[in-house]
Amino acid sequence: MNVLFGLYLDRAPWTYRDSALGQVRLGPLGLTQLLQTRLGLTGPDARHSTRIRQFMARLAEQDAPDAWFHGSYSVDPWSTAMDLLNLRDELVVNGWAGIAPDGSTAKLKALASLEQSRLPLDRAFADYPLELVQELGRDATAHWPLGISRLELQHPRASFPAIWQRLIGALERRGVGVMEPAPQEGPVGEVTVLVAKTEWEAAEHAARWLASAGHPGTDRAAVVASAGTALLDQELQRRGLPRIGVGSRSRWRALDQIIPLFFNVIWGPVDVQLLGEFLNLPVSPVRRGAARHLLRALSAQPGTGGEEWLRALANISSDETLGPGVAAELNLLLSTGLLTDDGTVSGSTVVERAQWLRTQLSRRVQLHPQVESVLSQLNEFTALIDGPEPVTRQTITRILESVIPAGAGPLASGDAAPWVTLRSPGELCDDVDTLLWWGCQDDGQAPPRYWDDAERQALAAVGVELPDPAALAELELSVAVNAARHCRQLLLVRAAEISGEPTKSHPVLSSLAFSALPVPLPGTPEEKKKAVEHAITAFTVTPADLVHDGVWRLAGRTAAVTPVRPAPARPLPAAHELGPRPAFLPERLSYSQLSTLIGCSLKWVLEKKGRLKVGDAQSVPTGNTMIGTLVHKVVEELFGELYAENRAVPEPAEVHAKLDQLVPHYASELLLPGKGSKLAGLRPIIENSVVTLFQTLQTQGVHIRATEHEFNKPASFNVNGARIEVQVSGSIDVLAADHRADPVVIDLKWTNRSKYRREEITNGDAMQLALYHWALDDGPDPMSTVAEDAAMSYYLLKQGEFASTSKLFGPALASPASSRGTWQRSVRAAEFSIAEVVGGRVLAAGRQELGSSDEQREAATADGRLYQKPPCNFCDFSALCGLKGDLS
Repeated sequence: MNVLFGLYLDRAPWTYRDSALGQVRLGPLGLTQLLQTRLGLTGPDARHSTRIRQFMARLAEQDAPDAWFHGSYSVDPWSTAMDLLNLRDELVVNGWAGIAPDGSTAKLKALASLEQSRLPLDRAFADYPLELVQELGRDATAHWPLGISRLELQHPRASFPAIWQRLIGALERRGVGVMEPAPQEGPVGEVTVLVAKTEWEAAEHAARWLASAGHPGTDRAAVVASAGTALLDQELQRRGLPRIGVGSRSRWRALDQIIPLFFNVIWGPVDVQLLGEFLNLPVSPVRRGAARHLLRALSAQPGTGGEEWLRALANISSDETLGPGVAAELNLLLSTGLLTDDGTVSGSTVVERAQWLRTQLSRRVQLHPQVESVLSQLNEFTALIDGPEPVTRQTITRILESVIPAGAGPLASGDAAPWVTLRSPGELCDDVDTLLWWGCQDDGQAPPRYWDDAERQALAAVGVELPDPAALAELELSVAVNAARHCRQLLLVRAAEISGEPTKSHPVLSSLAFSALPVPLPGTPEEKKKAVEHAITAFTVTPADLVHDGVWRLAGRTAAVTPVRPAPARPLPAAHELGPRPAFLPERLSYSQLSTLIGCSLKWVLEKKGRLKVGDAQSVPTGNTMIGTLVHKVVEELFGELYAENRAVPEPAEVHAKLDQLVPHYASELLLPGKGSKLAGLRPIIENSVVTLFQTLQTQGVHIRATEHEFNKPASFNVNGARIEVQVSGSIDVLAADHRADPVVIDLKWTNRSKYRREEITNGDAMQLALYHWALDDGPDPMSTVAEDAAMSYYLLKQGEFASTSKLFGPALASPASSRGTWQRSVRAAEFSIAEVVGGRVLAAGRQELGSSDEQREAATADGRLYQKPPCNFCDFSALCGLKGDLS
């Protein structure tokens, strides 16, 4: 057998040279496996995660306060074991026998001590080269046929790391002929570098170049895909060409998130954002019906164990397709039985929880075969942690990073193609007519250096020669340049910007440019550098350089192109004329829906009639919305307890205790690691604000009658001359009565600034407060029993102050409109908006084409209508209405 051997040939395919029996191309891994088979040294493949676990046991055995690795091991044992195992493997793969040489550093001594441990450590690729060198020198196997007659080297023997030179020498002594490569001094093919602004632009021109082949049936072509080809594949498909099918590595594929998310959500305190993502996975272990109930609960209350959570469990229990068993399992797993990261949770306990995940995934394998790989990873993970020893969340996270590698599966697999696909130019060994290198840019990763000069010298004294990273980088460039000598035409494609980040030229460009210059190159180092830069500039083009007189030219290929008449972008209309739409008549309204209908009818139509909404996982509250919901509940429950005890003002300690009780159910995000300072900062604000609210009401003789007082009342609207009734529902945050027994309505708001709520009152736009007054009115005519001077009051929770037209709560704000007048204008605005949407006219009110906010306010005011500012800052449909997004 003739073997072509090189450091970069482990994935090298046969290209256009006729393959022959007894000829193979092998890299280090392939040659090692071949020799192991010939010498009877094969064994089961060792999982890297298993070896890390074994090495961690060695660290635990030798750990002591004075151990070299003690500091990092005590903080993160898994990562420490992984890093030290990598160091050990680098030494062993280069011929280290496990002995600390004279003059060793503490690091080398620690590694030598770990290597001498009798605890098991599975053999891996790092152990094989030295083992093969030793085996080839033994008399016992001296007469075993290796089946290799000639070893042809891809690059000079001296360029191989020392251990591989030793292996080549051992093979030579066993009668294998070793053939050095002939000096490569010929010119490289014609090089063209295309630098496009974006990947989309690069893909278009690269695909056109492949489609413009002069003799597609006979030309020998190669494509080097150093980056993902998803965009290039789209352009190839548009031209009827086969896909290349190379994917980009990513840890964020949905299937790869199942296990990490599961082992995040079974620990307390619960992270509701991650829990929402877990429930919303495309292939979720939680049955879809149950997940929907729980996601709705999280949207209402961002925590577990609260009223909404329990209501969701009740709904799951009553669902015939789910039942109480599913509800009980999920409640135990995700709420009541959360694990505590206090150092007492054993690996066996975590494995018991994982059994639920294994069961659910096993049920889905038949429908989703790709889940089989997830099950395999889960089994590998549980095998690593099973046992009585305690485990931490950090350790679990580190182990999962080792068990679940970044996937590189393409969006669509590759097709049979008239070219050969390579992953690096070093894999090209045969002559080709053309080569396209997609993703020819520097990856920005500098080779790591783990050993200082003293350690290298100490190791060299005992025959361990570590390869120089700079020499290996230079060798890689040299092999790439030699590959370019096999091509007549090379097109190297780079996007100047990927994902918003600029890219750098691949170092091979300098090597290619240098190879095209005279040798030796005259001049000073600075002059030589400028000569190379000039040569690179000479063979670099941009898309703007490619089309002249209707002909597209790139790297020896041409294509006729017809200028496309620019199609003006058609902006989305600000006003949609749909024709009569009686189905748009509202059936029920709340304050928020009424405000939306008046402020932006397009948003209301999309939400209520189009049934459009963001995904459930994205609607889990956070920030001010979450905190506001929490404080509302604190006030509600404290009032209930005070009312039962005939008291008016809570003690600060009671507010503190109530927060402790409710935060896990309404704002569990604040209990997560790293959020302690935020919660600590919120506590005094909330406690002081709540006490101030109750104290102010008591001091002014205002008695709370109810909190979260629900109402459901028909509202009458005159739409196009016809009287219609629409049910309006909601709840009043605080319903109280003053010393005259007149109702006092207070709405609680948690907002960063009080300015906007004060302006609502001073501008006469406090529709929410007017709505509440209307809801309490029981007279024969709307608002007939509401006093003309009925107070409109907000209590601003974050600031701990009132914004009110009443002098009971401090300096009164002057409003140009009473609550009665505000409601009348609100009714007029609602009638106008309902008439428009029923008539088929739907407005994106935030668009400037309809006028500025001031202009719209003036028009509404002149018509006797209340103006509501469109909620564009908090809208999910700004791209659909044309306010945002690129329509070019």
